[in-house]
Amino acid sequence: MDYVLYAALAAPVLTGAGIFAAPSGVAAGRITLTGSVLTALLLFTLAWQVMVGGPLHKGHLYVDELSAVLLTVIALLTITAALFSLQYMEREVEDEANKDDILKRYYALFTVFTLSMITVPIVENLGLMWVTVEATTLSSALLVAFTFSRAAIEAAWKYVMICTVGLCLALLGTILLYFAQINTGPAAGEALSWLALQQVGDRLDPHMVKIAFVFIIIGYGAKVGLSPMHTWLPDAHSQAPSPVSGLLSGVLLSCALYVIMRNIAIIKGTAAFLFVQQLLIGLGLFSVLMVIPFLLAQHDIKRLLAYSSVEHMGIVTLALGISTPMAVYGALLHIFNHAVVKSALFYMAGIITQEYRTKQMMRIRGLLSSKPRLGSAFLLFALIITGAPPFGIFFSKLIITYAAFAGGFPLIGTVLLLLLGAVFAGMIYYCFQMLFSASAGHAETQRPVGFSATLALTLSVLLITLTGLYLPAFFEAALRQAAALVAGG
Repeated sequence: MDYVLYAALAAPVLTGAGIFAAPSGVAAGRITLTGSVLTALLLFTLAWQVMVGGPLHKGHLYVDELSAVLLTVIALLTITAALFSLQYMEREVEDEANKDDILKRYYALFTVFTLSMITVPIVENLGLMWVTVEATTLSSALLVAFTFSRAAIEAAWKYVMICTVGLCLALLGTILLYFAQINTGPAAGEALSWLALQQVGDRLDPHMVKIAFVFIIIGYGAKVGLSPMHTWLPDAHSQAPSPVSGLLSGVLLSCALYVIMRNIAIIKGTAAFLFVQQLLIGLGLFSVLMVIPFLLAQHDIKRLLAYSSVEHMGIVTLALGISTPMAVYGALLHIFNHAVVKSALFYMAGIITQEYRTKQMMRIRGLLSSKPRLGSAFLLFALIITGAPPFGIFFSKLIITYAAFAGGFPLIGTVLLLLLGAVFAGMIYYCFQMLFSASAGHAETQRPVGFSATLALTLSVLLITLTGLYLPAFFEAALRQAAALVAGG
C-alpha cells in the first residue's frame, strides 16, 4: 500500500516535467490529462485500500477513511477539470500569438495546484497540514491571476491577503492547541500529531481549547469562504479560468473544511465542545443567511455560483456544529455532492461565457432555444444544486436537516429550511431568466461543445445521479466511518 501513496505524490511531479518538455500547448494538455487520469487512478486505489483495509500510517503521512473521502473528491475533479480544460483553454487563447507558452503555463500551474491539494488529506501533523493549506493558496493564486488583467490581479491579491491573514490566525490557534497538548503531561506524544492529540483530547485545557478554536475556525473559515470572511471568494471565482473555478469551489474549500474536521475530532471530548458547537452552528447559519441578498442582486454568472458555494459551505459547517454521526455523515456526503455539481456548473458557465462573450447574466438570454443541449444541462444542474430530488444534494440536505431535528435543534432545522427556500428562489429566478427569456442577448458563436467537455459534464451527471439513487456499500461504509472519526460513535 505504501508504494501507491508515494506514486500518487510522484505522478503530478512527473506530469509537470512532461509539460515543460511538451512540444506544444496542445501536447501539454494531453500530457496533463494523462497525468491527471494516472494520479486519479492512484488516489482511487489508495482510497479503496484504506476503505477496505483500514488506515495507512507512514511517518508524517496518514490516510484513513476521512482522508479517503476527500481523496476521492480530488481524484474525480482532477479528471473532469483536466478533460474540460482541453477545449476551454484552447478557445481562451486561440487569438493569442504565444498561445503555446500560455497553455504550458496553465497546465504546469494546474498540476502544481493538484499536487498541493493532494498533500492536505495525507499529512498527519496539524502543523504540516497548515503548511499544505498555505501551499494550496499560493499555487491557486497564480491561476486566479492567470489572465493578468487588472481585475484578475486585484482578485488574486485580495485572495492571497485575506486567506493569508486568515491562515496566520489559524497558525496561532494551532500553536495554542500545541500549548494545551504539552500541558497534558508526559503522555502528550509527538507535537501536533493528530493521533497523539486525539488520544489526550479529553485532558486538554478547555479554556485554552476555546481560544485556540476561535482562531482556527476564523482562520480556516476564511479559506472555506464562511461569512463574513468570504469576500475573496466571488472575486477569485469570477476571474479564474472556469476549470480552476470548479477546483476552487469543489476541492479547495473542502480541503479547508477537512482541517476543521480534524480539529473537531480532537476536541470532541473536551468541556469546550459546547462552545465550539455553538460557534459552528452560528457561522453556518450566518453564511447561508448572508448569501441570500447577494444572490438576489447578482449580475455575474460566475459570482452567482461563487455565492452559492458560500451557502453550501455554510450548510456543511452547520452540520459539523450539530455534530451527531448522522449530521457529519450528511456533511461528508454533501461535500462530495457539492464538489461534483458545482464544478460542472462552473464548466458550463465557462462554455456560456465563451459563447456569449460576457459573464453578465442580463446579456445571456435565450440559452435554451439557442443551445438546447447546453441549456437543458444547465437547467438540470441548477435544479440539482438547489436541492431538487432525486439527486444526491437533495438527500444530503435532507439528512442534515433531519439530523438537526433529531439532534435536538428543531429551531435550527426550521430556520435552515426557510433559508434554503429563499436560496432556491434566487438561484432559479436568474437561471430561468437566462434560459427562457426571449429578449436581446443571443450567443455570438454557435460552436458545438467538444467531446472532452461533454465527457466531463456527462461524468458529473452520472455521479450525482448515482449518489441520489444508490451509494456503493464500500463508499457508504467509508462515509460512516469518517463520520465516526469526527463525531464519535
